[in-house]
Amino acid sequence: MERASSRGLGRGSAGALCAGRRGLLRSGTVVLKLLMVAAAMAVLGWAAPASAHGTVENADIPLAQTIAGTELTVVIRRSWEVPGPLRVDVIAYQPVRDLAVDLRLRSTVDGHATASGVRLERGRAGTYPATLRVAGTGAHELELRAAGEVSVLPFRVLGPRAAGWETVMYGGFGATGVLLAAALVAAAGARMAVATGCGGGALVALAVASTVASLSAALPPATPDGAPPPAAGAADPGRPYAQLAVSTTPPRPAVGDEFTLHLDLSDGSTGQPVDDLAAHHAALAHLVVTSADATFFRHVHPNRTAAGRLAVRLRATVPGRHLVHAEIERADSGGQALAGGFEVAGRAAADGPPAPAAARVALPPEPVPGRPVPIEVDAGAADLQPWLGMAGHLIVRDAAGGFLGHVHEQGGMAAGDGTVAGAGPRLRFAFSFPRPGRYFGWVQFVRDFTVVTVPFTVHIGAERAR
Repeated sequence: MERASSRGLGRGSAGALCAGRRGLLRSGTVVLKLLMVAAAMAVLGWAAPASAHGTVENADIPLAQTIAGTELTVVIRRSWEVPGPLRVDVIAYQPVRDLAVDLRLRSTVDGHATASGVRLERGRAGTYPATLRVAGTGAHELELRAAGEVSVLPFRVLGPRAAGWETVMYGGFGATGVLLAAALVAAAGARMAVATGCGGGALVALAVASTVASLSAALPPATPDGAPPPAAGAADPGRPYAQLAVSTTPPRPAVGDEFTLHLDLSDGSTGQPVDDLAAHHAALAHLVVTSADATFFRHVHPNRTAAGRLAVRLRATVPGRHLVHAEIERADSGGQALAGGFEVAGRAAADGPPAPAAARVALPPEPVPGRPVPIEVDAGAADLQPWLGMAGHLIVRDAAGGFLGHVHEQGGMAAGDGTVAGAGPRLRFAFSFPRPGRYFGWVQFVRDFTVVTVPFTVHIGAERAR
């Protein structure tokens, strides 16, 4: 009897053990399914924010500058750590001369300042790196000093900040992982109620996180740490237009002599200096200076010397009236074109204007006003470098000087900082001439860190009656 009873108990224990194993297996299967569902939903959930939210707050800031007779692009690299190093690349374009460029970084929030510098070498175009240090986020100024000229470039150091919905999404995915791990541990210990509860909680957390992730493209990102305060209301139409006053030092420059061109910007409503210029197309301001006969042409990027004041050094080659056209953009407002002029004394230089670049400009045989005119330039090879964010630029002025237009190559914005070649050989533009008449045009592109300018003239006839 005892033996039989023992055998019965043995069979009962074995049955219970098998049932426990089957239950554990079922629980493990359930948890595995939960893990697979979680992985699939996590992949789907992570896809949306990856495409909708980049590191805009850490984007590089390229700013073109014409300082000490040299065309530069100052690239303020993204800050990965704050406090931490701030890398600045000074890209020099030909002609390059021996020139020391001092860099001073100052926080306008707490006054923290650091300094560095680069030394340009005659004939060596390209990138000159420097490293400064930032102590915090917010508004900063990068001051450049070279050959007695000064330019102060305002920018902001921004830091990442999570939005409320991002906290919910990432927290939900994290809670899913923790609860699933707890469910596995509970299932291994045959605590089925705990395993089921943790598994259910994991599903709820995963559902919440995945729902938020799927909606992330339509949800607003968090304002980065150090960003400016928002505009005064969504219906704010932007700031009033700026007014431009042009002057020179000396007041009447002479042919062949270097002079400084000053641009004073004032608010059209208050009369106060305009000090809220926004970077557009890799510059705070684009300035085109031409002589009345269009034999003198300069596309430069003046230095910000004070609030509302820009300046650049030039050397005129022809006498007479010179026209100034500036393109600016104010923060929380649109772009604006401003115009002015000044006089140059003396006689024309004996050597005349420089020879045009070896590039061919093709236009239709009978262009008419008011319709897009295709303009194609054959640069000869696919070795062009982007400049000011574009593969090419087209600037057009009418004979009287009252109209100036500026369009970009149809390929759109170019990636990178402009140091990598690969654009071309053909550059295509479309330009609508406003009225019949004679127009001067200049196509510009960069090859081997040299800004190439291709001038041309076109006559726009009246549209024929149908």
